Amino acid sequence: MSIGHRFTGRAAARRLGLAVVALAAFAAPTALAAGPAAAAPGAGTPRPQVSAGDTIYADSGTACKTVVNARSGGTYYVIMPGHCTQGTSAWYTDAALTTYIGPTVATSFPGNDYGLVRYDNPAVPHPGGGFTAGNAYVGERVCRTTTAGPLRCGTVTALNATVNYGGGQVVSGLIATTVCTDPGDTGGLLAAGSTAIGLFSGGSGNCSAGGTSYYQPLTEVLAAFGLSLY
Repeated sequence: MSIGHRFTGRAAARRLGLAVVALAAFAAPTALAAGPAAAAPGAGTPRPQVSAGDTIYADSGTACKTVVNARSGGTYYVIMPGHCTQGTSAWYTDAALTTYIGPTVATSFPGNDYGLVRYDNPAVPHPGGGFTAGNAYVGERVCRTTTAGPLRCGTVTALNATVNYGGGQVVSGLIATTVCTDPGDTGGLLAAGSTAIGLFSGGSGNCSAGGTSYYQPLTEVLAAFGLSLY
């Protein structure tokens, strides 16, 4: 199985953080710097994916979508999937690596699937999304939004799900839903109304035959690092 999807294209700095999605911290997280396997439920093979947002670029050659902006006091971060931030150190708004955003300051994958990039460049806007964070419950009606394409909706079917992405990459503590996902689908926010619930980690099946998608709980990563949405 392949790990993740790489996304390319021109990133617009003014749009960073417009999509809000969730993450989780189930292992002891790395402290933030102030300065610079079980079989998965559902049909098909699960694949990790990144959520909707702007494409940003790492010095390692990785290009991934942003997820949600959060802050701790006067320090601001963008939350991203851990399978995306893994092995990276610095991020930029463009593929030519000319406009610096900031460094990767935390990554947890596998086990979890979250990462944090700190905003160090005041010239890069990072507006909030206007959501509040909340917890999922089984049977809850939820939708996954994207910056393009139709709204995908379904219900929460399980909490604390474990997904095996292959190659020893097992992620636990996920929210399982009937929200469909297509191969290459970059997903978005799992939300119930204005409540942000989960970060799109991966999925199986497709939107023609149906499938399952998995999300990291947002409240866990916020609590682990003392972050808040804004």
